[in-house]
Amino acid sequence: MADQNRQIKLAAAKKKLKEFQLKTTPSTASAGPKKKRKVKAGDQLDAAADRNSPDNVSQVRVSQELEETSAEPVSYPASAINSDNAVHNCNQIVCFDRLTSRVCVCRPLSSTESLRQISQQLNGLLSESTTYINGDSGPPTVNEKELETRNQELAAALDSSALTNAQLTSKLETLTKQSQELSDQLQKERKEFEQKFTKEQGAIREQLQVHIQTIGILVSEKSELQTALSYTQQAARHKTAGEAEDLSSRLQASKQRVSELERTLSTVSTQQKQFEKHNKELEKERDSLRLEVFRVCCMNMESRQQSSELSEQLKLRVNENNGLKQEVDELRKRLEMADVMLQQFSSQSGPPSEGQQVQLLLEEKHQLEAHAAQLMESVAQLQVERDQYSGQIQEEGRLWKDKTEQLLSQERDSTAAQIQDLQEKITELENAAVLMSKEQEPQAVSQASGPSESELALQETISSLQQERDALSLQYQAQVRDNEQLSRLVQEQEVRLEELERHAERAAEEAQDRLQILEDVQSDKATISRALAQNRDLKNQLAELQNGFVNCSLCAPNPTLRSSSHQLQEKCGELASVQEHRDQLIIVWLTLNFYKEYLFGFETLVFVTLQIFFMHQELVTLQRERKNVVCVCVCVCVCVGEYIALYQNQRAIMKQRHFEKEQYINILAKDKEEMKAKLAELQDLVMRLVGERNEWYSRYTSAVSNPGLLSSGGEHLHPADGHTDAVLDLSTAVEASTAPQSGTDPQTQSQSPERPGSAPLRPTEDGTARQIMQLLQEIQNPQARPAPFLGENPCIPFFYRPDEHDEVKILVV
Repeated sequence: MADQNRQIKLAAAKKKLKEFQLKTTPSTASAGPKKKRKVKAGDQLDAAADRNSPDNVSQVRVSQELEETSAEPVSYPASAINSDNAVHNCNQIVCFDRLTSRVCVCRPLSSTESLRQISQQLNGLLSESTTYINGDSGPPTVNEKELETRNQELAAALDSSALTNAQLTSKLETLTKQSQELSDQLQKERKEFEQKFTKEQGAIREQLQVHIQTIGILVSEKSELQTALSYTQQAARHKTAGEAEDLSSRLQASKQRVSELERTLSTVSTQQKQFEKHNKELEKERDSLRLEVFRVCCMNMESRQQSSELSEQLKLRVNENNGLKQEVDELRKRLEMADVMLQQFSSQSGPPSEGQQVQLLLEEKHQLEAHAAQLMESVAQLQVERDQYSGQIQEEGRLWKDKTEQLLSQERDSTAAQIQDLQEKITELENAAVLMSKEQEPQAVSQASGPSESELALQETISSLQQERDALSLQYQAQVRDNEQLSRLVQEQEVRLEELERHAERAAEEAQDRLQILEDVQSDKATISRALAQNRDLKNQLAELQNGFVNCSLCAPNPTLRSSSHQLQEKCGELASVQEHRDQLIIVWLTLNFYKEYLFGFETLVFVTLQIFFMHQELVTLQRERKNVVCVCVCVCVCVGEYIALYQNQRAIMKQRHFEKEQYINILAKDKEEMKAKLAELQDLVMRLVGERNEWYSRYTSAVSNPGLLSSGGEHLHPADGHTDAVLDLSTAVEASTAPQSGTDPQTQSQSPERPGSAPLRPTEDGTARQIMQLLQEIQNPQARPAPFLGENPCIPFFYRPDEHDEVKILVV
């Protein structure tokens, strides 16, 4: 059924073609309404001339018939197929090879070459179709299947072109939005700039008015000053003649005074040199005194060390005395035990036991005497050592006193001499200053015009001398302060020496007390020995009496005698016991007195040693405090140095940061200036583009309003360029590329149904658009400088299509 329908349609198309060829006349005008488009003038004239030619009209009719036959396999809606679509399909069949090669291979061709190729193919096909139609010789060379395959391929190519056109339309919309935003921004910036410019103009005008007023005031003042100068010059000329002689006389007098002042200055300079020499000598003496003070301090340190050693030795001696005390206690216990043993032996009977006890007592006595002798020797040694130490301390104190007195006397003498010299020099300088002031007063009265150079030099020398005097007074005050400090130190040392003398006197008194105690102990020992001898005599007498009574009892053994003898023995025993008890009590009382005196002397010695020890500890603490203060001062100095170094480093860092900040600000300023320049360029380019658009629109409107000019211009240009066929083929190709867009977008097709035969023309290059895009990219990325836009020969093809509302849609290929 489909083949029959096709054959029927082909036969009908042949008939219609024959009728059309018969009816055609050379005066056929352009059929159908024209669309309003903005294209180039030369292309519009060529297209209009080609449409008005009879050959082209016949080609359009043939393409319409072929489109009617091929409407079913392509499956386009019947309502949308009009005369414009017929032209598109005919041109699609004719230009199949060239378009497929451009779509598949996608190789870039120039517009002129593509137009030539399309025109050659169209001319060949049209010649074949005319021979086939006019001759009726036989069937066509092109098969229906090949045509169908070509139509299908062309439909696929149209779909792909429709997609690309949709993408390009979206891109064009975004670009239009960006251009609108840029135009809005430019308008805002223009308004802001105009406002700023008006404000600045007002301020500048006010400043100009102020400057004009000041200039007028200055001009008036200048004229007044010129008049005043003229009057003063005349008066000065009259006065100079009489004043010159006075000035010459004054100059001679001033020269004489200058010579006198120079002489006084020479004397003052010599005195100053002598004073400097004297100051140097005094400084040397001060350094020597400081060295001596340092040596004295070292000697003090050595004496303190010796005193610490002596205190340690005293501690050792105190320990030895404690040991001796313990030994004395042990000996006392032994004596008590011996007394107890004597009582026991006395109570017992038998002569041989008494002899043994006596021997034991004698041995203990010898031991005690030997131990007492040792104690006496140790006490004598302690006394000798005490005397030696006291002598050393006294000698050192005398030496210190002598040295301090010498140093003080020397310092006092030197300071007194310095003070006298300084007072004399100060008086001399004051007298010289008074003389100078008296001499300068008449000079100041006489020379009202101003001081001379010599007087200025003298004033400078006087000021320098006054400064030196102030510096010398400061040095004198510093020396006085140093002397006061030295006197204070000397007084403190004297106080310490007095305290040491007192301690030495106390030690001597304690030594005398110890000697008295030792003498008392020796006298007590003598009394004890006498008491022991008396006890021995009494014991011997008792033994003799006992022996006599025994003999009597053996010779005459009466009971009465025995009883009396027993009573006598008892009484003798009681006497002996009482005597022994008496002797023991005496011994105990003497020993207690001895120990009491010894303990008192020992306590005083311990008190003195403790005082010396505490003084030594105080000196040690003072030394430590001084060392700590020195260490703290050193640490503070180090910390201050570190803080200074840190401050310098931070200052260098801040300077570097400030320098970097300034560099960054300069870079930002440069970028801002570049942006301003680019915005100005963009504004110029946009204005140029708008001007081109207005120019092209004016040309388009003039071409539409004068179609006769277009036809005549086309006929005139047709033989000149010889590319009318190529231009027609280009227009048909562009219509073919826009056909899918019209099929896919029925709304736009319905809005513009009466636009047949209008084809937009493509400009070869658009420099303004390229520059605008490049500037936009540079504004978005100011640091990156992109490569040339769209290759070595950049161009952005624009197709302008005005709508019913005179709005242009730009399609970028």
